[in-house]
Amino acid sequence: MKIRQIIVILILCILLTTALTSSEYMVSAENIAEPTSGDYWPTLGWRNSTPEEQGMSSIRLQEMVNHIVSSDLDVHSVIVIRHGYVVLEEYPNPYQGQSRTMSSQGTHYLYSVTKSFSSCLIGMALYQGYIDNTSQDVLSFFPDMTFSNVDERKEQMTLWDLLTMRSGLPWDETTYPFNDVRNDVYQVNFNSSGGVQYVLDRPMEYNPGTTFLYNTGASHLLSGIVQETTGMTTLEFATENLFNPLNISPVYWTSDAKGVNFGGYDLQLKPLDMAKLGYLYLNNGTWGTEELLSEEWVINTTTTVTMLTSTHGYAAQWHTMPDLDVYYAAGLYGQYIFVSPEHDLIAVFTSGYGINDYDENPQMFRDYIMAAVNDATAIGFDPLQVGIILAVSMPVIAVIIIYYRKFR
Repeated sequence: MKIRQIIVILILCILLTTALTSSEYMVSAENIAEPTSGDYWPTLGWRNSTPEEQGMSSIRLQEMVNHIVSSDLDVHSVIVIRHGYVVLEEYPNPYQGQSRTMSSQGTHYLYSVTKSFSSCLIGMALYQGYIDNTSQDVLSFFPDMTFSNVDERKEQMTLWDLLTMRSGLPWDETTYPFNDVRNDVYQVNFNSSGGVQYVLDRPMEYNPGTTFLYNTGASHLLSGIVQETTGMTTLEFATENLFNPLNISPVYWTSDAKGVNFGGYDLQLKPLDMAKLGYLYLNNGTWGTEELLSEEWVINTTTTVTMLTSTHGYAAQWHTMPDLDVYYAAGLYGQYIFVSPEHDLIAVFTSGYGINDYDENPQMFRDYIMAAVNDATAIGFDPLQVGIILAVSMPVIAVIIIYYRKFR
């Protein structure tokens, strides 16, 4: 009977210790995950922290890096920032695919990630009064230009239609290689009349605002609109209103035959500077004490407009993961800026995947980076917790054993 009583007492002690320790662990996890955004602004550079200090699992993040290396994925950089602190900065294969994606002075070709910057600049021009609203018809932004195939549908096409890829204009950038004159991107690049003229000369294919068609030419028109309304090139306007305030440098951005910076591609930045756009949006358009964009613009342009698959949507020059409440900028060959407002998190990838390679970056964001947040906040045993339980339980066990030997 005494043995049974002792065993029961021993079990109760261990359970009580486990409960107390688990409670302490929960409080600790909550404290770690407390948002720290606003402690500083990364204008002069990002500060570093450990994943655990920002409520993430370093084990899970390291598993991602190991996967990239072991699978020989052509990922040039992967950066994770939570609560404003860099918790992972790795450059697994920085020299692969250099001729296709790497630029100079540490910058990287962003390809279609450029589109999200163009959306941001339209928002800034709107905020500063250069543009009245997104319902303005597109042709009105180019009063000194004459276009072919103008009909009622083209006259009704709005700025918002361009932003959301529902312009109604035809576009084909996938049937032929980019160096083929039949590819529409090639024409934006090299047409002697300029990209704006080429895109707006095309006959309408759909009613504007009705049909989603990914159209890099529409993004180039955004750059043309910034230039027409502000009286500056898009690069000049971006330098004054975005790149300088955020201390993004160096910057390279090429132009078409008429001097319009390519609104849909060819911006070149450092990976850590790419993350600053994500941080600006994560803070609803505010940088330090300055409001560069309206909160309304950030919300409206990152909210899903068109569902493309069950987990992939499109907003206004931003892609979305509606199931995760995540939006992201995406570019050819594996360039990304992921933003998770719910978790106060940004992730950047630059890569050099081949045109026929499977781009694993979005799935790695889901499987490793988002999982690193979930793993860190999961309640359960870990080695530290087990050690604490044993340390607290041993004196109790020792007292029980002594008591039993003395009085049996």
